[in-house]
Amino acid sequence: MHVTTAALLLTTSLLLGTSSVYRADAAPDDFVMPSRNIYCALINDTGGLGLRCEILSRLNPRPPQPYKGYCELDWGSGLLLPQAGKPEVLCAGDTIAGSRYVLPYGSTWNNAGFRCVSQRTGLTCTNAGGQGFFLSRERWRVF
Repeated sequence: MHVTTAALLLTTSLLLGTSSVYRADAAPDDFVMPSRNIYCALINDTGGLGLRCEILSRLNPRPPQPYKGYCELDWGSGLLLPQAGKPEVLCAGDTIAGSRYVLPYGSTWNNAGFRCVSQRTGLTCTNAGGQGFFLSRERWRVF
């Protein structure tokens, strides 16, 4: 039996989970950072498709709610990035944590017009309009 080099590399990559290059049409819909502290997933929101990223250690510093009673669920557990527009602080009563695909440090994830870059210092995600966020255990910012 003859095994090609490409087949051997593909099999090795799949078995070891070392592939960090995904075509946009083949990227998973969700991922987790190697620290297992930040989880992201594509979601269908009332405004359309969005990228929801949760940080288990919470946003630091924790943002104030726009007004008293604005969110009666879990406030500040992450960010929601719409396909067009700036990210918003999450107000959610559920979680997306649970992805098994680890986005290795130094890797880029592309899906549905969103782009996320995984680094040891944190995660940077943008939409097609260039709006997005940086998220880490120590700090966060939207742009």
